[in-house]
Amino acid sequence: MHPTLARVVVRRGPFPRVLTGCVLALTAASGRPALAADWYTGAETAGAQDSWIVSVDTSTTVSSQGSQFAGATATAAPAGTLLTSGLRLRADATIGSYRAGTGLGQQAEVAAMVGYGWVWPEAVLSAFVGLNVRRNEMPGLEASLRNAGGLKAALDLYARPTPGTMVHATGTYSSTFNAYYGRLRGGVAVMGGFLGPEVALLGDDYYRQWRIGAHWSGFQVGALQFGVAAGYLHDQTRKGGLYTTVDMRAGF
Repeated sequence: MHPTLARVVVRRGPFPRVLTGCVLALTAASGRPALAADWYTGAETAGAQDSWIVSVDTSTTVSSQGSQFAGATATAAPAGTLLTSGLRLRADATIGSYRAGTGLGQQAEVAAMVGYGWVWPEAVLSAFVGLNVRRNEMPGLEASLRNAGGLKAALDLYARPTPGTMVHATGTYSSTFNAYYGRLRGGVAVMGGFLGPEVALLGDDYYRQWRIGAHWSGFQVGALQFGVAAGYLHDQTRKGGLYTTVDMRAGF
């Protein structure tokens, strides 16, 4: 979802990210000013928040089309904390499967990137670039084309225009199979989280899909933040269907 949008999901052919980046945010119900930097810190006390140097975002998406993806992203601030502007390091991993014609396509990816995060009172912008290795297996794809490596870039924006609203946009692109992923969400504070619409586009040289739905994200369960989303999707192979996404975020 955010910030380092790394996040999960991410995102990279037909898989979830996040943001990408999993997309979780705090609500005004936390009892203190809800700023964009909260995305990095969760609903902890100020002292605990200041010590956060690593965030871990996971995301899982399943659909009625027979596709399922899981991803994880770890983002670190090696020269400070995630509450301050500075250098960022990020590692992504994704695995999943999807229906491709009459067969089953499978996909896996790992990536390592370096970037920078700009932190303001109402917004966080992060940009990354690095290397990835990707494996695509699908009917008719030659063995020599299944494994490839290349460059990957990611951009993530999380903003809190007011204490009761949020906007999150994340996107990734990889030269490996021309894989891309983008997710845009907005919301208002409702019942301890943020409720609102979301849209997403994802695909690569062999697969394309778009989604439109609703999310409720940023609600706290113990030391973790969670988010859920559901809606309608359309892909080039099996056409229309339904999807569900579950995001989770932790920090250290």
